[in-house]
Amino acid sequence: MNYKDYINARDLSWRILIQENIIELPVDIVGVCRQLGIRTKYYKPEKQTDGKSLIIDGEPVIFVKSECPRQRIRFTIAHELGHILLGHVGKYSLVNREPSPNDNPIEREANVFASRLLAPACVLYGCGIKTADEISTLCDISPQAAEYRMKRLVELYRRNMFMTSPLERQVYEQFSHFIKAYRHQADR
Repeated sequence: MNYKDYINARDLSWRILIQENIIELPVDIVGVCRQLGIRTKYYKPEKQTDGKSLIIDGEPVIFVKSECPRQRIRFTIAHELGHILLGHVGKYSLVNREPSPNDNPIEREANVFASRLLAPACVLYGCGIKTADEISTLCDISPQAAEYRMKRLVELYRRNMFMTSPLERQVYEQFSHFIKAYRHQADR
């Protein structure tokens, strides 16, 4: 994935958090979809896939494998929402599973969107998050997805790359009460 597509997916996740007035973690991803007019349905696929998104009668619908663990379902819904909002649906052959460094650029773009929507780095930074386990618990995402997110967070900590965008600062401000409450609870 090129840097321009990365920025597009990341910024879109921030705009959705702002637009939908998300103020705490974990993000209610089904509620976000509902607010955006996107239905979510559970199904038992014949093929080995965790989810898919389709346009049916002009309306976007996200299908999620019903046997998946809750955390995986949450990430799958966010991933498929990314495909819809990024304009991938109907244009590309899409596959949904746990993130992998070998994913094609379209899948990586949807994963960037999903991980930034469910686990925004500025909020994790504000909360003082330092481990993948903390990310998994706080954001209600799978340990594997949290590991991928933690790798990026470590790089952001190393480079001190927080609050560099007006959108990111707005997300941080929107979560400020949550961050304060989380830090207060953690200090006990």
